[in-house]
Amino acid sequence: MHPTVPIAGLAEATRWLLGLRQRIAVRGVSMSPTLPDGATVLVERGAPARVGDVVLARHPYVRDLVMIKRIAALRADGRAELVGDNRGESTHSFGAIRPEAVLGVVRSRIAS
Repeated sequence: MHPTVPIAGLAEATRWLLGLRQRIAVRGVSMSPTLPDGATVLVERGAPARVGDVVLARHPYVRDLVMIKRIAALRADGRAELVGDNRGESTHSFGAIRPEAVLGVVRSRIAS
């Protein structure tokens, strides 16, 4: 079972209004059921990421593509191995990514 992403409360909504969180829509089912297609999340850009965190990351090979994935492991060289929670539907298989490709940590989701 994967850790859930909490529903945004008043504090997270305030952080978003203050520009401390970025609102991102989830596209695709690779993070289901944790984050289904169409879910909206709040991301803390530049936050340090740990194993188990759901993150916003730049795709290593497709320019201008960002994705939401979970950090499965952090290697000794600092690279992060990302996976989708729905392994059967996760289409991004590219190995570990550079630390600077991790753009932020998903802190909460907006209730639907």
